[in-house]
Amino acid sequence: MKSFRMCVTTAIVSATAFAVFAEPMMTPWGEKVTSENAWRGYPRPQMVRAGWTCLNGEWDYAIDAITNALSLPGKVDGKIRVPFALESPLSGCGGRLLAPDEYLWYTREVELDPKPGERLLLHFGAVDYRAIVYLGHDEVAVHDGGNLPFTADITPYAKKGVNRLSVLVWDPTEDFVQARGKQAFKTHACFYTRSSGIIQTVWLETVPETYIADYCVTTDIDKGEVTIELKVESGKCSVEGSGAIEIENPVDPANPVQKAFTPGIPCTIRLPAPVALWSPENPNLYSFTARYGADEIKGYFGMRKFEKRKDEKGVWRFFLNNRPYYVMATLDQGWWPDGLLTPPSEEAMAFDIQTLKDCGFNAMRKHIKVEPLRYYALCDRMGLLVLQDMPCTSFDPQATYKAESVKGYGLFREELKGMVDLLRKVPSIVMWIPYNEGWGQHDPLLTHTTLDFVKRYDPTRLVDGPSGWNDFEGGERRNPKGYRVEPRLWKTAHRPESECEASDIVDLHRYRGPVMPEVNSRRVSFLGEFGGLGHPVDGHLWDTSPKDARGNWGYGGVEDTKTREGLEKTYLELMDKLGQLAEQGLGGSVYTQTTDVEIEVNGLLTYDRKVLKYNPEVLRKAHAEVIRRALDATRTSAFR
Repeated sequence: MKSFRMCVTTAIVSATAFAVFAEPMMTPWGEKVTSENAWRGYPRPQMVRAGWTCLNGEWDYAIDAITNALSLPGKVDGKIRVPFALESPLSGCGGRLLAPDEYLWYTREVELDPKPGERLLLHFGAVDYRAIVYLGHDEVAVHDGGNLPFTADITPYAKKGVNRLSVLVWDPTEDFVQARGKQAFKTHACFYTRSSGIIQTVWLETVPETYIADYCVTTDIDKGEVTIELKVESGKCSVEGSGAIEIENPVDPANPVQKAFTPGIPCTIRLPAPVALWSPENPNLYSFTARYGADEIKGYFGMRKFEKRKDEKGVWRFFLNNRPYYVMATLDQGWWPDGLLTPPSEEAMAFDIQTLKDCGFNAMRKHIKVEPLRYYALCDRMGLLVLQDMPCTSFDPQATYKAESVKGYGLFREELKGMVDLLRKVPSIVMWIPYNEGWGQHDPLLTHTTLDFVKRYDPTRLVDGPSGWNDFEGGERRNPKGYRVEPRLWKTAHRPESECEASDIVDLHRYRGPVMPEVNSRRVSFLGEFGGLGHPVDGHLWDTSPKDARGNWGYGGVEDTKTREGLEKTYLELMDKLGQLAEQGLGGSVYTQTTDVEIEVNGLLTYDRKVLKYNPEVLRKAHAEVIRRALDATRTSAFR
């Protein structure tokens, strides 16, 4: 495998620009990645089907100026390892950066065997940003959006034998209306290396002419029922008849629960008592099989209820499965030094999740990123609540107050709905966060409309809105004339009782903190970001420039956290203050952050995941104490 150079650029640069960092940082799992073992697991564990082919591995790639693109590429620049972004070390492309005035081509051969009565589906987990897919000369798909999967039915175009598959990618990164998360032309502050091209698994699937395309699950733990609605698609004119659902029976494994379903009609099934509830402490899951005609899929669901409810003192709290629950989370960016937006492997993802559990966290805020579906399946199986952000668009904190805030609103709403549709069957996700601070936030009317839509579209989860900054629903609001915190200009005012507040949560950000919004008469008080204690670990820094030139940083500086002892002492002081706030009515908190990311050194782990900066037992004990104080304050003695 060729050597790599990490890439960071200061502007839209020439096609051959590279970074100043001599060697890439690798995780233990990235060091083991090859083109033969890269992401081989079934990419959709919530809906598994037998007949599939993984197309990850080596593809040919070529980069050309947009003005030179007269036809499909006639040249090859080299090999690229799918599904890792062009700019990532694991792509094998030497840290090449894609500019907005360039096209990136992927090409490979695929062996196809189309048969009567079957359909060939070509799936892409995610391609950043615009993908145009060709099979031979034929265009088979066009997709905008770098965060969500898309599928092309290539049955009409497939030829028996070898076919040429090509993907044309354009990625503007900045200065456009797409949801780009934290990608930037230049790494600075909390913005990171761009991530262009195919960034999740590519795979082929063979299905019958009429097949199960998707399903939606709603659970009712109080009634002991689950409702499953299955969507069926067909190459024929109509879908007729019924199918069958078979759910595992943990009470009597030899006798599964069975019921017939009609496509597109919710099917409600009573589960045998006692129902096994899902929680981070006991992540029980039910497996099921659905059959329709010749098609069969396997899925799962978790019986859980997450809601806001007043405790005995009249304070709004989070409740999980009818019990008060303090949300103890980290801000989880999901970035990797070797794969960027793409984790190096499933084992790497599981390591991050297990580390959080070992440290006593029960949740994560998945920050401005949509992960591969296998990631969420790990959270389901290992037991970790997920507060899911929508990837943001622009970073202008003042855009909310300007007419341009409406730009891209249609695409934003389309992707937001697509994200909810994609992840609705994930039981570990308990909260949607459509807006982070003022990043890409729309004007007051459209902000309310968006939050209200999500709340109505998925009533099984809570809606946080917005997380920090401009809460037009009646919470904390930042100064419209600037980005900096000016507490004297914050406003706390509710909409009239007769008007809708389309949010369940008042969410404040404060570094270092902790602080809390005032106990609210209509919403849960939540600390959406705090902490961020900086602690650089020599030998594990992404920025290896001379010491006096490094850009490494943490919130509030690193003077009192230079040593591990100082870091731990400062963290425990934060936890003591957090416990006091939990007693006063704080419903949950999000510590920044799980890992260091590029020049940010405020993680529990170093960016390469090789050093845990804290003693996990110390953190577990401190977090348990915060949770105890929160639950004691609810005065619900029956739940202690």
